[in-house]
Formats: sequence, structure tokens, C-alpha cells
Amino acid sequence: MDVFWAAPPVSRNLTAATLITSVLVHSGIVSGQYVVFYLPWIFKFPPEAWRILTPFLITGPQLGILFDTYFLYTYGSSLEKESPRFSKPGDFFTYIVFVGLAILLPQVRLQYSISSGAIRMNVSEQSKAT
Repeated sequence: MDVFWAAPPVSRNLTAATLITSVLVHSGIVSGQYVVFYLPWIFKFPPEAWRILTPFLITGPQLGILFDTYFLYTYGSSLEKESPRFSKPGDFFTYIVFVGLAILLPQVRLQYSISSGAIRMNVSEQSKAT
């Protein structure tokens, strides 16, 4: 248990959350439906805000759960402790949040354009032009 608490805080919590979420989903205790990123479910009342984070916490099934969490812990810990780019406390956390937002923002735009009918309009306009 000392190894767990000796690890850097961001890597430690990210690895623990990934392991717990993946085990719960792949064992069937929690349905995978509750962890997907789907914009209308995030902004309904009451909001399901966990859907912003949980897609990042799912690993592959079977041995993927062990290997993905091991490499997340190993590389995350070494980046958080030894990288000159993350010298201040919180730089690694800021980096993780930025990368997550960079991945999610195109998804938000895509889901918004699909739900508003913009993609369907473009397809139907192209078929009328031909």
C-alpha cells in the first residue's frame, strides 16, 4: 500500500480510477451505457456530468485492463516526477485536462452537427445537385 501512496497524486488517482472503472464495466457490474460520451445525456436534467470523464477511464478487456493501467501508471508517474516540462505541481494535471478537452471538443461539434441535422442537410443538398 505504501507504493500506491508514494506515487505522484495525479498518476495515482488516474490509474486507480481507470482500474476501478474498467473492472466494473468489463465485469458487467456497471453497464457500458453509463460511461459513454453522449452530449444530450450530459445536458439533460439532472445532468450526467460524469460522462465527460468516464470515456477516458475505460481500457481494453481481459489483459488490457492490467497492461493499460500498468503502462498508465508507469509512464504517468515518470512524466509527473521526472519530466522537465512538468516542473511545477499541477503542470501534469493541466496537461491531462488540456489533452482531454482537445479530444472532446471535436466530438461535441460532431454530435451537435449530427443532432441539429447539418450533416443530413449537406447529404441531401449534394444528392439534389447531382
